[in-house]
Amino acid sequence: MANNQFPERPRSEPEIIPPGHHDGPHGELSGIWIRVDERDGVRRVYLKRPGPFSIILGLLALGAIAVAIFLVVASLALIWIPIAAFIVAAFLLSGTIRYYWYRFRNWLAPR
Repeated sequence: MANNQFPERPRSEPEIIPPGHHDGPHGELSGIWIRVDERDGVRRVYLKRPGPFSIILGLLALGAIAVAIFLVVASLALIWIPIAAFIVAAFLLSGTIRYYWYRFRNWLAPR
C-alpha cells in the first residue's frame, strides 16, 4: 500500500485583524496591506487609496499621453496632404500632357 501522504501544513497562519484595530505608521489601518513572507523575514506592503492630488496627477498624465497620440496622428495626416495634392495634380496634368504629346506625334508623322 502507498505511503499515507498528508497535505502540507501552511508555514504561517493567516492574520485576522478585528474591526477597529489600529495598526500602521499613523495609528490607523488605512488602505490595503499585503504581508509577504520572504527568506529574510516578513515584509508588509501598504496600498493606500489615491488622494485628490494623485487623481489629478494621473488624469494630467493620461491627458498628456492623449495629446501626444493626437499630435502623432495629426502630423501623419498633415504629411499625406501634400502627397495627395501631388497625385491629384499629376492626374490632372497627365491628360494635358497626353493631348500635347499626341499633337506632337502627329506633327512629326510623315504626310
